[in-house]
Amino acid sequence: MKRVLILGMLLFTVYSASAQFSLGPRVALTSSNLSLRDNVVNVEEGDAEFGYQFGLFMRVKVPVVGIYVQPEVLFSSNSSTVTSGTSNVDLSFNRIDVPVMIGAKIGPMRINAGPSFSFLTSAESDISGVVVDVKDNYSESSVGFQAGIGVDLLKFVIDLKYEGSFGEKFGDSITAGGNTFATDDRPSQIVLAVGFKMF
Repeated sequence: MKRVLILGMLLFTVYSASAQFSLGPRVALTSSNLSLRDNVVNVEEGDAEFGYQFGLFMRVKVPVVGIYVQPEVLFSSNSSTVTSGTSNVDLSFNRIDVPVMIGAKIGPMRINAGPSFSFLTSAESDISGVVVDVKDNYSESSVGFQAGIGVDLLKFVIDLKYEGSFGEKFGDSITAGGNTFATDDRPSQIVLAVGFKMF
């Protein structure tokens, strides 16, 4: 057992020495909308709305294999609007997002893809100024995916990514204006992110 532990520590040391490591802050602008699962009379989906993310990213390059792994930990806030009769239902969501991207460099560009784990911290609906906590109507966690392209300029890390769903159920239903409607799977979104390599 001790030999296995020692061997594992040696391999980890060699790997850490050969890998190139970067860490820094990251901010992003997102565009997403929440779709409806059911066709409900007098209920319409709103247009895509902007949200934001901020947090940290880490990148570990593996020179021998020619790929990199880039996990991120981000606070994410976005919103959606659904029209029910003459009322607008404004939905807002706050999450902790943890995408784990695996990528490679092709010329000056990078391509990457990987799973994205989300943990819901709050969810509210605002109907005519009446704010209601609706977090219990949604899953506490969900798994999606991200894929996109990026480029590194000096110490700046720029990425454009699409985030989609693996078909996991994101929420149950919302009641507003006498109508009950079910929201779609985990919402898809476009992510434009900028990071800065501190080292």
